[in-house]
Amino acid sequence: MRSFVQTNFKRAISFGSLYLIIAIAMSLLISGISWAVSASADAQMLIANESQLISDQDAQMFASQLNILMLPLFAVIGSVGGLMVFVSDRTKGVYEYLIAYGINVYEIFWSTLLVSFGLVTIVLGVSIASNMILSLLIGGSIQLVMFEMLLIYVIPLSYASVAFMCMTGMIWSSLTVGIPGVNSPVGISLLIGIGPSLVVTLLSGFLVGSDYLMLFVGGVTLILVILVVAMMVVANKMMSRERLLSDA
Repeated sequence: MRSFVQTNFKRAISFGSLYLIIAIAMSLLISGISWAVSASADAQMLIANESQLISDQDAQMFASQLNILMLPLFAVIGSVGGLMVFVSDRTKGVYEYLIAYGINVYEIFWSTLLVSFGLVTIVLGVSIASNMILSLLIGGSIQLVMFEMLLIYVIPLSYASVAFMCMTGMIWSSLTVGIPGVNSPVGISLLIGIGPSLVVTLLSGFLVGSDYLMLFVGGVTLILVILVVAMMVVANKMMSRERLLSDA
């Protein structure tokens, strides 16, 4: 199992290298823009009059946290390689050999989730490190709110969204036949994975600085985790092994 995950992780990096590069590049770009806007807002607040101070502070808070709010979106994009490997192996009949040697559906699905989590870790590792470096260079220190956002918002939502995308894509790939105009469920599964993160990101923009932000994000993350666990249980108990055989 361990060697299987390691092999597929290397393959996932190769398969999804373009998505991984795009996710990291977009994250770094948004981080640079966000911190530049935040620094500009700091300068403007020094000369702002008292009547504009509150609105300027709100704008600065949103600008400085925009890069953090969008990290789950980039994590989902960068993790597509894991699902690409699963779909490719099923199409080519790789799972026929694994099943013949006693591998069950649960192990195949779980290994894909672990591979995808590894890709998420790469995206988050680079993105978080760059944001902390920029925070030190521009702000002189790392604010406590950044740690709170990362621990309660970014990390749980990123992994939960990716798990939801992977489970949806794997079950879809296993239960359905080819659809005209759709070469693979990966593209549509990516949209499904981005959906929750995108909605949370957009709504979080209105809740930045609010006590309800973390409760809202925690609730969405919990729902995603429950859905993933339910899909895993159903897939393990009700899906026959023949579903993972090649269509060829």
